[in-house]
Amino acid sequence: MSGPGGDRTARPGRPRRPLARPMAGPLTRGRRLAGFGLALLGLPLVAAVAAATGLELTGNIPLFLAAVVAVALVGGLWPALVAAVGGFVLLNYFFVPPLHTLAIGNRSNLVGVTVFVVVAVAVSWVVDLAARRTRQADRAAAEARTLATIAGGVLRGADPLDALLRQLLDTFDLTSVTLLEAAPGGWQPAAVVVSPAADPADSVLRVPVEETATLVLRGPALSEANRRIVRAFAAQAVVALRQQRLTRAAEGDRVRTALLAAVGHDLRTPLASAKAAVAGLRSREVEFAPEDREELLATADESLDRLAGLVANLLDMSRLQAGTLGMMPADVGLEDMVPRALDELGPAGRTVVVKLPDDLPAVRADPGLLDRVLVNIVGNALRYSPPGRPPAVTGTAGGEMVELRVVDHGPGIPEEQWEQVFLPFQRLGDRHTHDGVGLGLALARGLTEAMGGTLRPAATPGGGLTMILTLPAAAGGSVAGRPE
Repeated sequence: MSGPGGDRTARPGRPRRPLARPMAGPLTRGRRLAGFGLALLGLPLVAAVAAATGLELTGNIPLFLAAVVAVALVGGLWPALVAAVGGFVLLNYFFVPPLHTLAIGNRSNLVGVTVFVVVAVAVSWVVDLAARRTRQADRAAAEARTLATIAGGVLRGADPLDALLRQLLDTFDLTSVTLLEAAPGGWQPAAVVVSPAADPADSVLRVPVEETATLVLRGPALSEANRRIVRAFAAQAVVALRQQRLTRAAEGDRVRTALLAAVGHDLRTPLASAKAAVAGLRSREVEFAPEDREELLATADESLDRLAGLVANLLDMSRLQAGTLGMMPADVGLEDMVPRALDELGPAGRTVVVKLPDDLPAVRADPGLLDRVLVNIVGNALRYSPPGRPPAVTGTAGGEMVELRVVDHGPGIPEEQWEQVFLPFQRLGDRHTHDGVGLGLALARGLTEAMGGTLRPAATPGGGLTMILTLPAAAGGSVAGRPE
């Protein structure tokens, strides 16, 4: 990436992203030296050519003037001024009578040489000014392209603040970017992105945004042009932080509103069923037959299981929303986890067809969270599977990931609505909510992503929906505590 002295070699493991490189403000030292060299070597060559062709003074002046313009284009103003003075000396010495002296014999020659010097200086100044304006325009355009590149990356990200800081990290080859926020106990990090590579020679740049926020960059020194870009995006980082907090607050309000609605309706249904069954059993006014008592107990048990499942989903979703979900990753085998989840689904779970290959690697996941994910996605498949066509669970391995497919042959969902099934409190196609509050798939995706995996839908051939659960394979593909 671009640093103050040119290109830097990308660190291993760091992706390189295209950067519109701002051009340096003044001319480089190499171009100035080239301009001085052209003035010192080119002007004598022009004088030799003019002497060989036998041109008069009026014909030589345009030649020397063109040489001064060429020097100005290459080296800028100061080499051009040297060329103008050198051209005056050469013209006067070789082409103005008396020759080979610096004296000027008549007034017309004096006027001609003087006009040459004035025009040469003026042209040098104008050419250098035009070149500077061109470089400034190029620099502004390059900065605008860089800002557009970074802004594009930010807008495409799900988390604008994180996307902005990561784009700055990659664009300028930094090792860390930290947004600090003023707190009663001192400066506290509000967001941090860090590169795996670190260099002890990295410099630290602090970019104050407001009295309450500062952006701290660690990495190679930045040019002044790049610092202007960083300052612009430091201000945007603070805006993104505020927007992020407003979004989270709004999302929290939406979840709380939906939760209250769920408590007021969906949780009340199993609770009322369980209470009615228990109240009937405790009643001394009615004598129940043994089979009736068993049925009431089964109703109470089923209702309380449903209630426990709903509460567990709500608690897990609240932890995800608050970012306080704890995990204990371990190497677990899907051949053990899938049957356990099916057992939790009761008699319906025993109808699911399981086709897992014997050599399927273990996965790296939290057993408790993975169990919740499997129960939710298989339970969702059971809910929409037609009679006589139960869901199927299959598994494959590829590279460093293990893929589990939960296939149902139900009515399916149009592709344009696939992402909506992962929204909390959304249950597409349902006219009622007695089966739950619509948290199952939203929670399953959140828990999966927390474990470093993905959950995505796909169409089932012949009709239906397939949920594809992808998790990282365990190192070595074995389960802890079991031989290969």
